[in-house]
Amino acid sequence: MDWNAIEGDWKHVAAKMKEKWSALTDDDLQFVDKNKDALVAKVHDRTGLERSTAERQLDALIASLVPSASAVQKPEAPHMLPSGAKPRGPG
Repeated sequence: MDWNAIEGDWKHVAAKMKEKWSALTDDDLQFVDKNKDALVAKVHDRTGLERSTAERQLDALIASLVPSASAVQKPEAPHMLPSGAKPRGPG
């Protein structure tokens, strides 16, 4: 998970966190100040989830919001035939 991407889109991520954990408040999210460890602790405090469970759920939520590095890579250019070459057909 790229936490820098989370910080860059904090408003959107914070809204999704509040949807998932309705016990979180705007003040809670401001208090954690984009800090993952503080956020996990706050989710634990507000929901009663074990910290490890809160962290796994947070990671899953973030993964669903932030495209992975492999998903953002440009696809390779199609193979180009040399000038004047004809593609081979079946058979």
